[in-house]
Amino acid sequence: MERAMRAIGALLPLALLCVAPVAARAQAEQPAVTSEVVTAKTWTAMFGDRKDHDIRSLYVEGYFHGKTTPSRMTLKRPNLFRNEVASGVLVFDGRRAAWVERSPDETGKPRGPELVEPASWRHFEVDIALLFPAFFDHPAELRGIEKVNGADAYVLEVALPLGSRVTYFVDATSFLVTRRLVSWDGGDDPTLWENVIDGWLDVGGIHFPDGYVFAGRRGREKGTYANVRFNVEPADELFVIPPGLE
Repeated sequence: MERAMRAIGALLPLALLCVAPVAARAQAEQPAVTSEVVTAKTWTAMFGDRKDHDIRSLYVEGYFHGKTTPSRMTLKRPNLFRNEVASGVLVFDGRRAAWVERSPDETGKPRGPELVEPASWRHFEVDIALLFPAFFDHPAELRGIEKVNGADAYVLEVALPLGSRVTYFVDATSFLVTRRLVSWDGGDDPTLWENVIDGWLDVGGIHFPDGYVFAGRRGREKGTYANVRFNVEPADELFVIPPGLE
């Protein structure tokens, strides 16, 4: 018996030598997690087997800050945006933003179309990025893995064309976005604006956030989405800034 045990002990190192290369090779064959991999898995988690060209536009009604009248937002990928609010209609044509319709001022005086100040044009790209993850239309950098509510999340950072930045936290199991950090002006300001997604709507088999939680004027509050529709086919004219605005 003792002789048999010594023989087995002598064979163990040889067996380990054989197993180690196999294990190393199997590990090497595991695909590396990249921003492209996370983006593709998030697309599938949200849209199933639909292709990129199958999702062209989006209409959403948003209720924020306790308002009962929604902001009616229309997005045409990748960068056309229209927001119909109580005080008028805002349009972003991919480069500039303007009021194309405005309600009268506090004295009742009519107000015509007017460009938004240029420093705020980049913020409309953030509005788009909150409705539709920017990493589907812009390059993203994988910044690592962090915890969100105790669960691992991949961190994807997107630098938007006009200068803002949005960082997305993608749950490592569901591959849905659970948290976002916004740098409105793209600098190194440590006071990033945080919002958290804690629920999802089923829109004809598409997973879409039911809103998001953020720090409001009176503490944490949640803005909600309703009447979400994809591929509404908005006319390009809806996103045109009136000529002559400088």
